[in-house]
Order: sequence, then C-alpha cells, then structure tokens
Amino acid sequence: MPGKNTAIVARMYELFNVGDLDRVKSEVFAADLIWNLPGHNPLAGIKNGADEVIAFFGQLVKSGIHVDLIKIDDLGDDAVVEIHRGHGTAHGVSLDSTNCTVYNIRDGKIAEVQVFMGNQHAADAFFNAVYTLKPLPDRLAVE
Repeated sequence: MPGKNTAIVARMYELFNVGDLDRVKSEVFAADLIWNLPGHNPLAGIKNGADEVIAFFGQLVKSGIHVDLIKIDDLGDDAVVEIHRGHGTAHGVSLDSTNCTVYNIRDGKIAEVQVFMGNQHAADAFFNAVYTLKPLPDRLAVE
C-alpha cells in the first residue's frame, strides 16, 4: 500500500498527465519548491519556487514529451524515489530515457526535487532541438 508521501508524488503525475497544472501548484507543490534538472539545454538547471516549476512543466508539455511513471516508493519518512520514462520525438530527434527522481516532502507537499537522467546526452539533444535560444544580447538577463 502506498504511503502518504508516495501518494503526493503520484498525484502530481496524475494531474500533470491531464494538464491540470493549477492543481499541481496548489495541491502538491510547496511555494518555495526547488527543482533541479541536470543538463546542458534550455530547460536544465534549478527552478526556484512553484511558479518557475509550473512554467517548466508547461514547456515540457509544449515539447511533446511524455512522462510515464514506472515505479514509486517511500525513501525514509520524508522522501520519495521514483523511476519514470521520458519519451518523445520532435524536429527529427527522439528521446527515450529511463530516469530517477528523488522528492523531499515537507508538510505534505513536494519541497525539493533532484532528477537523475538515464540518458543525459539524448535529453540535451532533444531539448536543444525543440527550443531555439534568442540571439545575443536578447537571451542574456540584465541585472
């Protein structure tokens, strides 16, 4: 029987797969969520806060990537580990990778996430094919 923490992560997948990102944000994510996706592509890096993660999820949807949950289990009292398959094809580039993600749960919500990519090179090739960077200097943030 799944524990309460695995149910939280499973709920995120359920809502994501039906496109209900508003409920993902309100029901599942801590406001100060930190999400880390490794890689060298426009979607890689640390996302700070639920709003940034929801924007990231929106880009995943636009990319045409499909995410299938394979296995999920509790990891101690405040964490969940899951294995998922990310797959899709865009602009002639295919991605099919089995990945592992660790979720830290705080007060019944996902507070911190670390993704470990099974095929980082394929993920980078896929997302770099999907997303074109703006030319300089427009792609640089001015502080």
